[in-house]
Amino acid sequence: MQTAPQPTRERILDHALRLFAERGYEATSVGEIETAAGLVPRSGALYKHFASKRALIDAALAERFGKLDSIDEQIELMPLGDLRAELTLLARLALDELEGERELCRLVMREGERFPELADAFYAGIVNRGHRIAARWMESRSEALGRDLPDPEAVASVMTDALVGWVLEGTLFGERPARVGRDRVIAAWTEVLMDHLDPRGDREQERSR
Repeated sequence: MQTAPQPTRERILDHALRLFAERGYEATSVGEIETAAGLVPRSGALYKHFASKRALIDAALAERFGKLDSIDEQIELMPLGDLRAELTLLARLALDELEGERELCRLVMREGERFPELADAFYAGIVNRGHRIAARWMESRSEALGRDLPDPEAVASVMTDALVGWVLEGTLFGERPARVGRDRVIAAWTEVLMDHLDPRGDREQERSR
């Protein structure tokens, strides 16, 4: 089966983010974005989908905000009962989202001083919101398990930042030979939270099977 071609708007946005992150916003022309997206350069093709070059950044942010909405909805609908499966799914959802933010994150690191409003929007709408989603889940799950965690918000922050750090390491340095793989990170992350949230319950159930 052949993969359906990527819509033109998505191609433009993906290549624009990559070029902005690699070369810088000012150093990247509209014609270069159009060429990278497989369009005729300086033909006005980009402006059929975006009002300006700056609008590409706003569109990228809006896309990531929408992805977080989807994750938030999935977490709200997640059935309780199997903590290990739930944690594994949470880790995968978080890593998928973080990996989808790579180019936007690189752009923020490169151009954050030039566009402070971009850095502020990225922090408020993605970083801070991600922490709030994790904290809300941690509080509700610990309550359901009858666990009185001293500071669930801080625990959620530590565990979220562990995944952020792993993705950021890959963004900065690539897949180095000594780098721990994704599956091992998910397994270890899950085990740490299993020990923290339910140190006896699931372990005892597993031994009784």
